[in-house]
Amino acid sequence: MKNILIISLIFFCSLSARSSHLMGGEIVVQNDQVGQYEILLTLYRDVTGILLNNNQTLNIYDSAGNQVSTIVSSLDSTAFHPVFGISNTSLLPNNCYGTEVYFYSAVFPCFIPGNYTVTWNNCCRNPSIANMVNPGALSMFLDCNFTVDLTTTTSSPYFLSPPVVCVPVNSSWQYNPLPFDEENDSLSWSLDTPYDYISGAFPNGYPITGYSLPPAISGGDLTINSFTGELSWTASIVGNYVYTVVCEEFRNGLKIGEIRRDMQFIVLPNGNLPALSNLNNFSTDLNGIPFVESIANGTLTIDLFVLDSSSLFLSFDGIGETFDDSINPMTSTITSTNNPYEKKVTLNWTPTSNDVRTEPYIINSRFFNGTYSMDYTFFVYVNQDNTGLVEYTPVTLKSFPNPSNGLFTSKICVNKSQIIEYIITNNFGKVVSNRKINLKNGMNKILFNENLPAGMYVVTFKLESGEFISNKILIKN
Repeated sequence: MKNILIISLIFFCSLSARSSHLMGGEIVVQNDQVGQYEILLTLYRDVTGILLNNNQTLNIYDSAGNQVSTIVSSLDSTAFHPVFGISNTSLLPNNCYGTEVYFYSAVFPCFIPGNYTVTWNNCCRNPSIANMVNPGALSMFLDCNFTVDLTTTTSSPYFLSPPVVCVPVNSSWQYNPLPFDEENDSLSWSLDTPYDYISGAFPNGYPITGYSLPPAISGGDLTINSFTGELSWTASIVGNYVYTVVCEEFRNGLKIGEIRRDMQFIVLPNGNLPALSNLNNFSTDLNGIPFVESIANGTLTIDLFVLDSSSLFLSFDGIGETFDDSINPMTSTITSTNNPYEKKVTLNWTPTSNDVRTEPYIINSRFFNGTYSMDYTFFVYVNQDNTGLVEYTPVTLKSFPNPSNGLFTSKICVNKSQIIEYIITNNFGKVVSNRKINLKNGMNKILFNENLPAGMYVVTFKLESGEFISNKILIKN
């Protein structure tokens, strides 16, 4: 599914200790036919650890907490992962630490509309995890929230990018799990607390007490970019750490799904990272995201120069919906330059009129030097013609402070003056506030002073075009 280009090979990997437990996992749901919901459980296993069972149990609950189904899924050793394109039990690509991918499929037939949650759990976590209290006594709990709607398809989002395990200490590092939704629903991603399994109460998964974000040097905390989904981190201490990325799905301003990836990082001693030497040559939007623009039926060429003075080895992996297009994919070639430690990666794509849209395509370029990988994320805009090129401004939304006491500001950037409607809904989808606002072309700051009970809320702006753009905010009284 991905195009991985390798020039030469030199492998190095040193680890002070190897864990003996599950590394991580995620659950997603695909809905291609009315009443048929295909569940995919993906698990990541340390190759030196305990073997995973060939059968895994999935429990499904309705919105009232009633268990409506239990499905036992068996591992198919001949299958290929539908997203990553690698065979069952094979190694994760672009990782120096041996981590295998196991995945299990099941079908949940359902003709009763509503919200459902599929869950899975396993005991126990790796006792070497450093950002949990007594991790060896904790379970890993995964879930996926999805909606059954017999009038339309309602698949959950999924992560286009497989996990990356190895991270160098004291180095500014980037990785993008690249959440994606085939139905073009609005997505909101964030870092969250990993879940433990608690028996006897729905949904049986609860945030782990005593969990903390992995340690970082000052100014290098683990964060996630609210516009691209890219993680950034400058780790300060060698060791094993857990993180969780949550992606929420919204349609017409209402939440219809949620997925989570629970995964380990292994921070190793200092090491060089591949670096994109011509990054500053790209234009950036108001949020600092590098982007390129193209015209339908015109050839787009992107040249990336990557430098790594520590290794003659380099692999490239292009990740994103443009690379996965079975009819008209973005392609890549890699060539040498006059510098033996530098490679040139050229991306080529000829978008058609069918590819024209307001929202950018998100592409992730991953470079791997045999030990560590480094991700660089770009926006690609496809216009019908050259009208508005360069002047085009992407529609973005961000609310802060978050959490808030009810007084917060939303920054929304639009590409023309217009009257929009804003809607605030609570965690149950109930509208608690709405009104119309005049926006000017470009960046707008809107101050909200909402007297709301503590809880999670969704701020949604409905644009004149009918497009919805949403942002979560947590109210703490």
